[in-house]
Amino acid sequence: MPYSGIVGKVLFFSLFSLLSLLALLFLAGLPSARAVSTTLVISEFRVRGPNGGNDEFIELYNLSTAPVNIGGWKVKGSNNAGSTSVRATIPTGTILNPGCHYLLTNSSTSGGPYSGSVPGDQTYSTGITDDGGIALTLPDDTIVDQVGMSSGSAFKEGTPLPSLGSSNLDRSYERKPGGASGSGVDTDNNVADFQLISPSDPQNLSSPPTPPETPTPTPTTTPSATPSPTPSETPTATPSPMPGETPTATP
Repeated sequence: MPYSGIVGKVLFFSLFSLLSLLALLFLAGLPSARAVSTTLVISEFRVRGPNGGNDEFIELYNLSTAPVNIGGWKVKGSNNAGSTSVRATIPTGTILNPGCHYLLTNSSTSGGPYSGSVPGDQTYSTGITDDGGIALTLPDDTIVDQVGMSSGSAFKEGTPLPSLGSSNLDRSYERKPGGASGSGVDTDNNVADFQLISPSDPQNLSSPPTPPETPTPTPTTTPSATPSPTPSETPTATPSPMPGETPTATP
């Protein structure tokens, strides 16, 4: 084979390999689709409160119909640049029953601690930035649920929530529908799944369960059958009798 032909083939295969590598790198960087959670979700949180930037809590909720062993599960935080770290690891043997909550609160005294009246089931000491994000993961770091407050957060679903800034107010983001109706809305779109409430309403393991509200189906109206009109009988014409011929008398 001529030298030029060998060089051409080498260049072709080199270019092909480079393009294949670039394609793989591109696909690896795409966000992977995540199924809607069927067990636990982040149901309410705040990253700032009346005491300051560390007056925080993160509430988890079991929206399933069965108890879940959450021992070893992790709560992680992210800043707006995508850096992440573990904030808390849930103790071994922790069981969360259906419709029940697990509350983590920030114990830091710098801009804190958590000021709510409902005590936490567990504490953590490194806060979440005002425009960061939160993730709940399995022990192997598989993400179960996540929520973010900026596009730069490593943790978010769909459109992130707007940051609440630096105002030290008693308010929080709560998953819909909220309150006694539970927090069962999970469409993998943060801005659609959460609502801002004030004052905050955290709940812990001792709080009464709030089973997720089951939407009532709208009954379908069955149209009434329209009776078919009965055709009118057309009277049959009765022929008039033909007058009989009157015989002529023979004289």
